[in-house]
Amino acid sequence: MTTVLGIHCGHEASVAVVRDGVLLAALQQERVTRTKYDGQECLSNRLPVPQVLAAAGTTLDEVDVIVSSFQAAGPSAVGLQRPLFTADFDHFDPFDQRHLVVSHHLAHAACAAGLSGFDTCAVLVSDSAGTTSRDGADLCEPFAKFHARYTADEPVTSLFTELRSVYRFTAGRFELLARDFSVPHNQPDVYMHGEASLFDNVARYLFRKEHAHGQLMALAGLPFPDRPRLSSSDILEPGEPPRVRNGWQRLRAHQDPVADADVAAAVQEAFTELVTHQARRAVALSGQRRICCAGGVFLNLTGNTAIHGLDQVDEIYVPSCPHDAGISVGAAFLGYYHREPAPVAGERVRADFLGRDADEVTVVTAAARGFTETTGDGDLARRAARALAGGAIVARYGGRAEFGPRALGNRSILCHPVGCQDARARLNTIKGRQWWRPVAPVVRGQDVDTYFDGPAESPFMNFNFTVRPEHRHLLADAVHLDGTARVQTVTERDNPAMYRLLTEIAALGAVPVLINTSLNGPGEPILESTEDVLGFVRRTSVDLLLTATHLFASPDKPDLVDVTPRPGAVLATFGGGADRRYLISDADATEPVDQDLFLALCRDQVATVDRHERRVGTLLEMGLLVEY
Repeated sequence: MTTVLGIHCGHEASVAVVRDGVLLAALQQERVTRTKYDGQECLSNRLPVPQVLAAAGTTLDEVDVIVSSFQAAGPSAVGLQRPLFTADFDHFDPFDQRHLVVSHHLAHAACAAGLSGFDTCAVLVSDSAGTTSRDGADLCEPFAKFHARYTADEPVTSLFTELRSVYRFTAGRFELLARDFSVPHNQPDVYMHGEASLFDNVARYLFRKEHAHGQLMALAGLPFPDRPRLSSSDILEPGEPPRVRNGWQRLRAHQDPVADADVAAAVQEAFTELVTHQARRAVALSGQRRICCAGGVFLNLTGNTAIHGLDQVDEIYVPSCPHDAGISVGAAFLGYYHREPAPVAGERVRADFLGRDADEVTVVTAAARGFTETTGDGDLARRAARALAGGAIVARYGGRAEFGPRALGNRSILCHPVGCQDARARLNTIKGRQWWRPVAPVVRGQDVDTYFDGPAESPFMNFNFTVRPEHRHLLADAVHLDGTARVQTVTERDNPAMYRLLTEIAALGAVPVLINTSLNGPGEPILESTEDVLGFVRRTSVDLLLTATHLFASPDKPDLVDVTPRPGAVLATFGGGADRRYLISDADATEPVDQDLFLALCRDQVATVDRHERRVGTLLEMGLLVEY
């Protein structure tokens, strides 16, 4: 038996455990620290190593191989503010003989291939930047050797940073067939040299923030009344491969992104042409018609769907975690392949419930925050289905958390596209996001062809579907403005809770489709704790909370109280932009404060809040806030 601990050091840091080729657990750092996209470039005690080992039911002593990947490590540039491990790191000795280091794109490839169930396939990896090295080759070596090489005093003549890689995967072994490298530039947020930089840079510009890829993808589906300012031919020069042009970037972004839908559409079209070209290249070089895709590029549903439709591709697999969080999963698979002389392909992974179990929400705990337990005829799933079909919005918090960026039913907000009036608008209001953002319909595998046209399965919402004409009016709230839908398919084996809900809805004679969006507010990771979930449901228009054992009704009225900082407590803010933090502290403690509460206290010294609102209860218990 071989147990491997995989670690990704970089943004979207994560940890995973694989045993004998089976992924047991995986956890993003953000879910523990509660800072979205959280990470650091080195081994740190902030990494959720203890939590993921506990979720996997193992200990560090039982781990045979530890595999790390350091996204930002630079040859002859380790130290100062960029160490490979912090001085206080004590989860394990970095120089432990079990500890290996692997390169970024190789780990991406192993994540997709290891979860695909394929014994042989092409693998395409594409992202903004992977490992930087002197030779551009893959690496898998002991940490001690990696540390010695990357801290050595060697003249730097040229460096290579991974941009795009093509592999042939066969029985746990990867053959690198082609690799493209990033183009160094002093203005990387403007200069375009591939599909990743194209989408990254335009999203960042139009939305004035990082991590806006999903918004740009949605914006590309909006209609625009006037002649477009930009076309894909302005962005791409035809050829083999098509070349991303520069010089067209002198565009004015509007205050309302909707006015830039024409730009988004042109960028999406060019992006799709680039990724389909690379997919054709990958299957041609590998001689394989099955392809796995990994890297942040493949969070793009339109691109994935276009690859699925290529004549040269028989089958495509995109994991739940194609972005950098998936690096830890790939690192763990590489540790297994490294140790096992004849690894066997496992079953395809169609479930993503790899995180920590939900806390138990007891009747007493819920009642203390104003919730009441519902009762009625039928079991829990039947009562929840009846409420959903009747128009209720239900938060589901139960079972193990999803690992990837998309909630798939265990940390979700659900409603019925027919029973819930203005479902999309209501969900977008709850989520605090733009009115035009799409939501995801969920359907059982046996029903998908009845309502949608698209791939045979989509357990991770990785593809676009179109709604069949006879159901477009009925499912209008589940469909984006361009007529597509980000469908999630479920089976009884891989997602039993959602499958049961849909089956009960079908038994009621309602359309067996639900709408799903993640259980979190703007700027925060998917919720993990009872306190955060109860607080979120209280302060939004969610009607019911469904756990593994109870269905709770949300309080009708908030429990309002006037609060003020305790004498001697200080309000302070640090950082800027999206990274700005708001704090209240005294001599004994420092705690974060929501922005609205912080500003109200600064302005008036007194604020009216819900006693059960996120963090307010904690601040009152700690005495940093007192009732006025």
